[in-house]
Amino acid sequence: MKFSLHSVHGGVKNIDEIHKRAQRAEELGYDGIFLGESHLSSIDSFQTLASCAMITKRVLLGIAVTNMVFRHPTVLAGAAASLNEISKGRAILGLGTGDGPVYSQGLKATPMKDFEIGVQMIRALTQGKTIQFPTGKVGISFHLRPTPIYVSAEGPKGLQLAGRSADGVILGTGFDLSVYEWAKKNIRAGAAETGRKESDIAVIAAGMLCVRDDGSEARRIVRNRIANRAHHNFRFTFETVPAEELEGVKKFVAAFDVMKPMEDRVDPDLVNDYLVRRFSIAGNPKECIERIEELQAAGVEHLMLTPARKVYGETVEAFAMKVIPHFKKLSG
Repeated sequence: MKFSLHSVHGGVKNIDEIHKRAQRAEELGYDGIFLGESHLSSIDSFQTLASCAMITKRVLLGIAVTNMVFRHPTVLAGAAASLNEISKGRAILGLGTGDGPVYSQGLKATPMKDFEIGVQMIRALTQGKTIQFPTGKVGISFHLRPTPIYVSAEGPKGLQLAGRSADGVILGTGFDLSVYEWAKKNIRAGAAETGRKESDIAVIAAGMLCVRDDGSEARRIVRNRIANRAHHNFRFTFETVPAEELEGVKKFVAAFDVMKPMEDRVDPDLVNDYLVRRFSIAGNPKECIERIEELQAAGVEHLMLTPARKVYGETVEAFAMKVIPHFKKLSG
């Protein structure tokens, strides 16, 4: 099992603190660090990870995720290939159609058809192929290490797109095993359309993290931060929601305000127990280990975990000291 940290720069406004977090993550045995893209409110993710590459040796350095609304696919391809060269092959580029920063500027997410074309273009360029433009063929001409291209997907169309066109999926549907199987089915269907095998597409299951000695306290803390992840899912489909939970989920979605700050977008009382369990690993160390063992038994091999901002440092340390050793010991 691999464990990566997401939003290492969350709430941090200076590069020195981000560097400390990156170095500490590597020291503690995490397998990767991933940064989201929220330009103007966060330091640029590509530049941040390039600087982190110079002070770390082992961890994966991922963008999770950026979009094609603000950057042309060829620009993203060049940036990803540059980061992969600087980090000596440790980069991953995660792509989405566009979320909060896009909407806050009155812009629209990339239509799915255009998004897939962009994913294919970026993947081809970062694998050393050329793209035909009206002016002729264009490719990357500096030293190239193929960069894995992942798609952030929650709905069936996005999952099938990933199966057709990407190296991997950042699966934001949470940690519910029935939903995981539903997602894999859609990835498999997409892969079959282009003659690929399911094993050709890597899957990173993503969600929130909070570890406390008091499991109930951990679940209370994580509620606010779950909201954005959950809402992103249900913009696309309610297909994965059990009938008995549908009313509560719809109330949550109706009250969500994407224009507010990340952790103030909905009343935390509307983030019910179903949403907490589905979109987070939150509890005491024993409870966290049990959840991860369930996921591992179902075939999950890589978790991308976002610590609650208010207890970021405590969570990173507690998970590394009290949970990760259980799985590294088993695998070692």
